[in-house]
Amino acid sequence: MRKETVEQKVYHVIKRAILNRQMAPGNQLFESAIAEKVKASRTPIRSAITKLESEGLVNVVPNKGAFIVQPTIEEMEQAFEMRQNLEEMAIQKGFSHLGTKEIDQLKHFLHEMRKAYNKREIALYQEKNNAFHLVLAKANGNRYLVEFMEKILNRITIYMVLYDVFNDDNEEQDLREHEEMIQHIERGEEKELQTLLNRHLEVSLKKLQQDKVNYQSITDLF
Repeated sequence: MRKETVEQKVYHVIKRAILNRQMAPGNQLFESAIAEKVKASRTPIRSAITKLESEGLVNVVPNKGAFIVQPTIEEMEQAFEMRQNLEEMAIQKGFSHLGTKEIDQLKHFLHEMRKAYNKREIALYQEKNNAFHLVLAKANGNRYLVEFMEKILNRITIYMVLYDVFNDDNEEQDLREHEEMIQHIERGEEKELQTLLNRHLEVSLKKLQQDKVNYQSITDLF
């Protein structure tokens, strides 16, 4: 197996720390401190941070440094508003194209969500949740809709991983609602699906809150 480069190591350590809620939103990433800790130059550290920035996990502020993304309530609301509009379009344009194949895919992703939930793997849970909702978007056949949906889902995933409270009551309700979505599709209930989806997104937005437990200093991770 090829040995992991310094850039890859730093990238993976920081990303895992963010997605596992070991680092608080807004925490600064000090290149010099990380470089000293891993005994490397700042060049691979900077490259790792640039990659994290491209994925929306880090904000690089000129003359100040790099910080773990810390979205405002307004940014979260805007993201959910955009997602709601895209989901509505996906259902309006693609509902009639949802057949046995798509229903089987939805059931598969719901099963994977349950497995991730049972293991308390929130990042994996959100990944499968995104795949579930992309089935609806892909039924439309509009590649631009799928592209925009993927982008907004990935951004919201970061918000949910950073701030969502992953507990029995929240996630059991979330799983039940996804099961109900499938039932509405099987019964051809487009209006009911849209109503449920809107309520589902409203609840998801309200759940977002900061969980500071187990956050660590960046240099403690290496």
